Amino acid sequence: MFDVIALAWSQRGFIALIFAVLFALGVAASLTLVKPSYEAQTRLLILLEGDPTPAAAGAGGAFMLDQIMQSESELLGSAAVQRLALETLGPETVLGEPGSETVALRALASSFSVDRAPNSSALMARYEAGDADRAALVLNTLVDTYLAYRQQVLVSAGAEALAGRRVQADEAVVAARGALDAFLSEHALANFDSDKLAAETSVTTLQDRLRTARADRDSAAAGAEALSQRLGNIPESIELYVENGASTLLLDRRVERQQLLSRYQPSAPPVVAVEREIAAIEGFLATGAGEGLGQRRTGANPVRQAMESELATRRANAEAEANRAVVLERQLREAQGEVARLRGLEAEHTRLAQNVDGAVEAAALLAGQEAVAAARRPLGSSSADAVRVFDRATPPLQAQSMKKIALLASAVLAAGIAVFAGLIRGYWVSYLSRPHSLAPSAPVEHADIYPNRYTGAAAAYETPPPVRPVDPAAGLPVLARISDRTA
Repeated sequence: MFDVIALAWSQRGFIALIFAVLFALGVAASLTLVKPSYEAQTRLLILLEGDPTPAAAGAGGAFMLDQIMQSESELLGSAAVQRLALETLGPETVLGEPGSETVALRALASSFSVDRAPNSSALMARYEAGDADRAALVLNTLVDTYLAYRQQVLVSAGAEALAGRRVQADEAVVAARGALDAFLSEHALANFDSDKLAAETSVTTLQDRLRTARADRDSAAAGAEALSQRLGNIPESIELYVENGASTLLLDRRVERQQLLSRYQPSAPPVVAVEREIAAIEGFLATGAGEGLGQRRTGANPVRQAMESELATRRANAEAEANRAVVLERQLREAQGEVARLRGLEAEHTRLAQNVDGAVEAAALLAGQEAVAAARRPLGSSSADAVRVFDRATPPLQAQSMKKIALLASAVLAAGIAVFAGLIRGYWVSYLSRPHSLAPSAPVEHADIYPNRYTGAAAAYETPPPVRPVDPAAGLPVLARISDRTA
């Protein structure tokens, strides 16, 4: 040991140089390659009331605590859970950069761990990543996926099969309804039954309105014809009045008498003369000799005018009702054509509607069977929901760095390599690079050193090993034997 220490001390400069170079490389690699990481943690409590496993997995009884916790740990850290979580997150989220699913799965497997304290029913899950938020997100997704997958694993297979068949039935319902909707859209229908009823009702209404319009048209035409016949017997003009000059002359003379009375006495000759004229005119009119004589005035017959106006109104009403009847007849033909079209489509619509009804009925039947199967499955809901997350993962506040350990490892490795290299160099320089003669410079007696092993005539002396002289300048070689030294 002292020789080894002395040999190392003799090469201390070389050892220091090698250590400095290797340690510098280790420090540079530690500072550039070793990055800080964040470890997110979450804790799950396994409820052990009753039997949290499906019929104790055939063990003939309830699992012991260690078996239960081991089962839950295996399920939590299973590759199936990791694959499902990867499908939810995507490789970019897991790796923090674009990558393949294989690399992401390897990262999940290497960064995720599950452990528990002895005799504890709580599991601690950890996930380590280069980003705090990403570590918490991935760990929470793994835990949620585990809880969902645990429900799926512990549910009866029969219920799952019925659930799959129900999904197929629901898809059949969607397909049948899609075909029916496409049929309705193709033929510009909103609801076949409602549209058909509306078309039939429209036909009935139009028929009633058409009959009414025809009756009103005929009635107006008949009234117009009757008025036209009556107008043939009514004169177009009539004598309105006759103006007689005698009455006007009598009035003039009476006015003149009043004017004369304002200037003369009643017995005055002018007044008496006018009175005589007045008396003569009155006597003439009293005899009736002036009847029918004088200026006559004729005009339009107002009765005929009223009847002509009524005739025009009746003819206008008859024409309007006739036009209305024509429009109603056209609308009736269109409505009857729509009813005929809908009746032609009724068979196809009935088939598609029956497909929808049959698919809905099948889906309802499978839904009932699934509910019955879920009620009859051997595992209760409490058994499949025996895990509680009581400490959900949050982004860690402090990173975990391996730089100190990497620096320490670099120092130890550099020191070891430097010391080993120094010892090899010292041994080479001190011993192997300086060969020495193995023959002694003078004979040496060995009788006292090596006594006879046997006596008698057959006795012989053992030949001693050759003695290597010691060079004081070279020092002792490493691994030198005591027997190699001279007496």
